[in-house]
Amino acid sequence: MKRERNYTAGERAIIAIGAAAGKTVAEINAVLEADAKRSGGTYRAANATSVGMAGRYPTLPTSTAEAQALWEHVLHPKPLGVTALDLDGAA
Repeated sequence: MKRERNYTAGERAIIAIGAAAGKTVAEINAVLEADAKRSGGTYRAANATSVGMAGRYPTLPTSTAEAQALWEHVLHPKPLGVTALDLDGAA
């Protein structure tokens, strides 16, 4: 059986943030697929094991609300010059 390619840094970030935000594997894969189409790259689906392991990174936001805010920023980024990523809900 052929081994799949490693996840790219961007794919790993999407998987880790999605897992921390409590997203399902299907939701994470939808974002990975859309990103691959947008960038012209190849799509590699995340599996449940990868998502489970990624959700345990100690450097991720500690609350689901923080992770959800980060997930929304991944899906709908704003230029950093316009507004900073608001994890506290203040902006």
